[in-house]
Amino acid sequence: MVFSYIGFLTQEIKADRDVIDIKMKEDNEALEEVVVIGYGSMQRKDITSSITTVKAEDLNVGVYTSPAQLLQGKVPGLTIANTSDPNGAASISLRGASSLRTGEAMEPYYVIDGVPGVSLSLIAPEDIESIDVLRDASATAIYGSKAANGVILVTTKKGKKDGRTSVNYSGYVAWDKTIKTLDMMSADQVLDYAAANDIDLSGYYDVNNPADVDWQKEVLRTGFSHNHNISINGGNEKTSYNASLNYIEREGTVRGTGMDRLTARSFLQSKAFNNKLDFSLSLNASVSNSENGPTNNEGRSALDAMNYYLPLNPIKNDDGTWYHRTTSQYYNPASLINEDRYKTTQKLLQGVAKATAHIIDGLDWNLNLSYQNEQYIYNNYHSSKSQIVDYTSRKGQAERSTSENIKKQLETYINWNHTFNDIHKLDVMLGYSWEQSDNNDGFGLVAYNFYNDALSYYNMSLANNIDIDGTGNLNGSHLLSTLRMISYYGRINYSYESKYLLQATIRRDGSSAFGVNNRWGTFPSVSASWRIIEEDFMKNQNILDDLKFRVGYGVSGNSLGFDAFTSRLVYGSTGWFTAADGNNYKVLGATRNSNPDLKWERTGMLNIGIDFGFFKNRLTGTIEYYDKRTSDLIYPYRVSTLLYPYSEMVANVGDISNKGIEITVNAVPVQTKNFTWNTTINLSHNRNMVESMSNSEYTVNFIEMADPNINSYSNQHVQRLMEGAPIGQFYLWE
Repeated sequence: MVFSYIGFLTQEIKADRDVIDIKMKEDNEALEEVVVIGYGSMQRKDITSSITTVKAEDLNVGVYTSPAQLLQGKVPGLTIANTSDPNGAASISLRGASSLRTGEAMEPYYVIDGVPGVSLSLIAPEDIESIDVLRDASATAIYGSKAANGVILVTTKKGKKDGRTSVNYSGYVAWDKTIKTLDMMSADQVLDYAAANDIDLSGYYDVNNPADVDWQKEVLRTGFSHNHNISINGGNEKTSYNASLNYIEREGTVRGTGMDRLTARSFLQSKAFNNKLDFSLSLNASVSNSENGPTNNEGRSALDAMNYYLPLNPIKNDDGTWYHRTTSQYYNPASLINEDRYKTTQKLLQGVAKATAHIIDGLDWNLNLSYQNEQYIYNNYHSSKSQIVDYTSRKGQAERSTSENIKKQLETYINWNHTFNDIHKLDVMLGYSWEQSDNNDGFGLVAYNFYNDALSYYNMSLANNIDIDGTGNLNGSHLLSTLRMISYYGRINYSYESKYLLQATIRRDGSSAFGVNNRWGTFPSVSASWRIIEEDFMKNQNILDDLKFRVGYGVSGNSLGFDAFTSRLVYGSTGWFTAADGNNYKVLGATRNSNPDLKWERTGMLNIGIDFGFFKNRLTGTIEYYDKRTSDLIYPYRVSTLLYPYSEMVANVGDISNKGIEITVNAVPVQTKNFTWNTTINLSHNRNMVESMSNSEYTVNFIEMADPNINSYSNQHVQRLMEGAPIGQFYLWE
C-alpha cells in the first residue's frame, strides 16, 4: 500500500496484516537541498550566510545570449539591465555599486563548475543545472579579492549514472520587436511648426522635392532569432559522460545588427583504485560572430540619427546614392547602417582537469587545473560612400586587429569532516591557488584609399596608404599585460545538533596588479545561525515548520578590471617631432604615474537574516538586512605636473555605503499528483551613498559623469558624483 499526503514523504508498506500503523514523515526536501558554497557544498539547513539557489527549471525562459540574464527577477538585490543589442552585455549589480570603476569591476565574479573566472560565453543556458548566488560577504569572502560584488556559482549538467544513454534536443524560434518608439513629427508637421515659429529649414532639405520618411521604421525592424541544442549523456556508477552542441542566431531590432554563436561542451567523469580516486576532464569551446553599425558619439549612431534626421530628407537621391547634407554632425541613418560596418569574431577554448582523492573516511584532497584561451578578431570598414566626416575623404578605410587572452589556474585544497558523539559536526577546508593571466596580446593595422569597396577589410595590401597614427593608436590599445595571483584560504564550519551553527573563513591574496607596498590583502569573515525550530520549546507548536536566525560579517576585495600597469610609471607616444635630419620621430612621454601604495578596494558587509517556513514548508521565505561599506575606492585624480610626470594619478581615496532590506517568499498554492503551482515573490530596497571622495592629498568637489554623446550635446555631462548623494544621480538645470 502507498501512503501519501501533501507536505509528507510518500511511503510504501507491504499489506500483510489487518491493521497497519504508520507515522508520516515530513518532507524536508528544501532543508536537505545541497547548496554549492565555494570549494565545497552544504545542506540548506546548515547554511549560515545569504545564498540563493535557482534550479534549471526555475530559470527565465526567452531569447538570452548570456546565462546571467536567466536570473533576472529571481534573486533579491540582483539588478540586471538588459539591452536590445544582441551583441551588448547586460549590466549586472548585486546590492548596489561597490566601485567607481566600470565594466568587470562592477559585476559579480563567476565560478563555473568550481573554476573561477570562466567566460560565460562557454555556457549555453540549456547546459545549466543550477545557479547559486552568494550575496553577503560572509559567503563571498572565501573568494577574497574578487568577491566585492558578489559571486555567482554555475553548475552545469553532468552525465547520468543509470546505465542508459539519453539524447535530447531542444530549440525555439522567437521575434524581438521594439515595444514603443518616440512620437516623432511627420514632414507636414515639421513644415507647419517651422512656419508657425518662423524657422528656416531650407538648409536642411530640398525645398523643391521634400520627402516624408519615418526614420524609426527605416532603422528598426522585427528581429528573428532561433536556438538549437542537442545533448547526449549517460554512464553508470563508475563512469559518466555528457556532451552538448548549441547554436544560436539572433537578429537585433536595429538593422545591421546581429550575432551567432556555436558552443560545444564535453565532460567525462570516472572512478579508479576501488573508488578511492575521482577524476574528470572537460573540453569546452565556442565561436561567436557579431555585427554592428557605428555607435559613436556626436551623432554618429543610427539610433541617434533616426531621431534627429528630418523626415523631409529622402533615403536616397535619384541616382541611387545616399542622400547627404553637408551640415555638421548630420548623418543619414541608412548610410550609417550600410556603409560603416563592424564585425567581431570571438573564439574561446577551455580545458579543465579535476581529481579528488579519498584518502581516509572524511578526508578528501582536490586538485583542479584549467586553461582558457580567448581570441578576438576585430574588423571595421568605412566604405568610400561613408558620410562620417573622418572617412569621407579616405576612399574606403579598413581597420583590422586581433587580441589574445590566456588564463592558467591551479587550485588544490583539502576537505575534512567528522562528527563527534553524533552531535558535534566539524568541517575544515584548506587550500592554495595560483593563476596567471596574459591579456591583451595583439596587433592591428589601419589602411585607406582603396580602388573600390569590393574587398572591404580583406586583402588590405591593396590599400594605397597606411594610417601611421591610426595604426599606432590601435596597437597602443593592445599591450600584453601579465598578472599573477597567489592565494591561501581556509574555512571552518561547526554544527551542534544542527541547531547552533558557526562558520569562519579567511583568505590571503597576493596580486601583481597593485603597488609594490600593498600587494597582499587579507579577507576574513564569520557568520553564525540559530535554528530556533530545533529548540525544545518549539516542538509542541504547529504554526512554524522552520525558523532560523542568521548573522554574519565579512570583508572582500575588488581586484577585477586591472592591467599590469595600473600602479606603474608608463611611457608612451605623446606626439611627433621633426629632427635635424628632416625625419619625423615619435615623442615619448609619461602616460601614467607610478603609485607604489595603490591597494585593494575593500568591502565590509554586515548581514542579518531570518528564514521561516509555514504549512509544512509550502510557504517559506527570508527577510534580510545588510549594511555594505566600501573603502579605499580607486579612481584617477588630477595632479600637478610640477610634482608628477603625468597629470593624473590612480589612487585609493573614496568611500561608498549601501544599506538595504530584502524579502523573499516562496509558495506552493497547489500541489497534486499531476500538477504543482510554485510562486516566488522577492522585494528589495537599496540605499546607495557616496560617503567621501577626497582626502588630505587628493581633493575634488564633484566628478562629472554620463556624457550623452548625442548630436549637438557632447561634453555636457548629466550626472555628478558628489559626497552625500548616490551614484547615478542626475544633475540638470532646474
